[in-house]
Amino acid sequence: MEPSALTRALRHAAWRDPRAERKKFTEVYAAVRTLERTAAYVDQALERLAEVAEALRIGQTTEHDLMRGLQAARIEELLDSLDRLSKMAAEGRLNLLNGESDSLYLDFGHEAFRYVLPPFDLRRGPKGLNIPQMKDGFENSSEIQSISQSVALAQVRVTQFAARLSHDAAMLVRMAKTYEADISVEDAESPSSEKGD
Repeated sequence: MEPSALTRALRHAAWRDPRAERKKFTEVYAAVRTLERTAAYVDQALERLAEVAEALRIGQTTEHDLMRGLQAARIEELLDSLDRLSKMAAEGRLNLLNGESDSLYLDFGHEAFRYVLPPFDLRRGPKGLNIPQMKDGFENSSEIQSISQSVALAQVRVTQFAARLSHDAAMLVRMAKTYEADISVEDAESPSSEKGD
């Protein structure tokens, strides 16, 4: 739905029944808070992935076996932290960073506009970012290449989801302000019209 059409739909909904629609802007703000909370965890995930990419680079150029072993352990710890972040992102029963969770959705007005944000699976496993475990340390170059490619792809996907969270939060704030403004106008006009009756 185009922004202008959405604005009209929201205004018509408010004019139609401002009391029934009054709660919508508070629901939208609650959704914005959920998106912002989720975005904070996504930012942490991007930091972890950047650290993994750097650890892979360092490990491949390090000659000392002990240091390479430490780097391999660090990589596994950082990747496992993605699973922990996905669990921590839960807000009530909603967790937008666990693919098995419910979508976030909001319904608006008589034109039945529905906003839906499906969950993004932040976990490292096959259902999520699909980053394989490091089994042979830095001894297997094809394994390292596979992990490096998976991490690079994960960074792209997580960055795209972060951008969507930012975009949708801004859109929902505009929607909430439209509701709030239209309901305020309607409330201001209602007493005068009742006096005229």
